[in-house]
Amino acid sequence: MAASYPTSIRTFTNKVDLVDTVLADHVNALQDEVRALELVLGAASLGGSPLTSSYDGTFSTTTTWTSLDQRINNIEVGLVNGVGASSPYVKKVGDAIQPTAGIVGLLIKTTSGTANIFESRAANDALGFNVDSAGIPKVNTGKVLYEGSSEYNSLNTTANSALETAEAVRFSPFLLAGM
Repeated sequence: MAASYPTSIRTFTNKVDLVDTVLADHVNALQDEVRALELVLGAASLGGSPLTSSYDGTFSTTTTWTSLDQRINNIEVGLVNGVGASSPYVKKVGDAIQPTAGIVGLLIKTTSGTANIFESRAANDALGFNVDSAGIPKVNTGKVLYEGSSEYNSLNTTANSALETAEAVRFSPFLLAGM
């Protein structure tokens, strides 16, 4: 008998020890269904698993896949190479990241290199806000002033020094009026 999967799901009846006679057809039906599953998942190559990352085509939204392996590989290509000519990564429009308390919602971390780890760009591809490879936020190429940054600390030190100098050199406003 042919397998029901993948066009439908076969219904099996439970067998009871010392009550039902288990026939070869019962075992054969199970084997047919297992084989049908294996055919859909893809055949394993020697030393590997059936779900290997080997797809070398381009991302497609219209292809009918003959195995789960091919479909997953297509998704991987889409994640790495993007889903459109102008998109280097998967485009997700809308939605939000809502982490559970105490859990990081999104971590972007570089392991090496000098490329920005995050960029926002205008429609004309002009660089806007970005985070450089050291994790420093910038607008275009200018550093963002934020508490704790070296620029903030330097500016704060300079402002405090100017305030101290101004307070040390007190003068009477009457001197300016010529009185």
